Amino acid sequence: MSFVSRLEEKIGYIFGVGRVRVHPLFIALLIAAYFVGLLNAALLLFTFVILHEFGHALTAKWLGYEVEEVSLLPFGGVAKLSYARLGFSPRDEAVVAIAGPFVNFLLCILATVLYAIHLMNADFYQQWMQLNCWIGIFNLLPGLPLDGGRILRAARSRQVGYERATLEAYRVAFALAILLMGTGVLALFIGHPHLGMMLLGLFLLVTAVRGRRDVRSETMRFLDAKRRQSTSLLKIHSLAVSSSTKIREIVVQFSPDRYHIVYVLAEDGLVVAVIEEVELLDAVFEGRWLEPVGALLDK
Repeated sequence: MSFVSRLEEKIGYIFGVGRVRVHPLFIALLIAAYFVGLLNAALLLFTFVILHEFGHALTAKWLGYEVEEVSLLPFGGVAKLSYARLGFSPRDEAVVAIAGPFVNFLLCILATVLYAIHLMNADFYQQWMQLNCWIGIFNLLPGLPLDGGRILRAARSRQVGYERATLEAYRVAFALAILLMGTGVLALFIGHPHLGMMLLGLFLLVTAVRGRRDVRSETMRFLDAKRRQSTSLLKIHSLAVSSSTKIREIVVQFSPDRYHIVYVLAEDGLVVAVIEEVELLDAVFEGRWLEPVGALLDK
């Protein structure tokens, strides 16, 4: 077993999760830091990232989720939960997302106290504060897959539906990635290069592109989770559509924590049928995704 594998296994044991994966970019960062004499700073960063993710994992477990895998990245971590259920509860997603940056801000408070009572020197205090502020603030940027993007999706999914909220958060991520890379290039031209900003922008762009590509499959997991969930004590969300509207165009507007009633309208605007959420979800998983909703009236 390699050193990295043993490290991942030990971290997984600490987290109490099925698997921990250290991203290759993080390994490359540690190796580069060693050769330029910044290994201690990189290891400190690694520690703060672990604690950041520890906040996510513990909060998710406290809310009753099973954490299958944790990926450690230079800017934070990604927790993969059993059956990807987290995003399907806006409240839980927001609480788990904020837990990571909250840990970093608690560490800033701890450092301030230790510095005030002269248990931490000025240089170490400055390094400690910079790393934790950087991790916490960067993760609160409102673009997926960052924590801020998850908070944005949680806030928007009840209004515009899960899929549209996810797409909005990825669009913000694209804009942030371009802004970061553009700022990095500008800094280079004015004589103050900031390679880290350019790399973060590039990494955010790549992960956002990959996430955007998987939105359809994530929507299907969301719809399957809705089909399985209890319908007790859910608020009603109603939609009005024409009979020619495709089933897909309706279900992608479904929101978490809501039960949907769909009114099918005739050409004169009168209601000709009422279809419940469960009927539409059953049609989706029967392969009738692209059929008009009017086809359900012929049953």
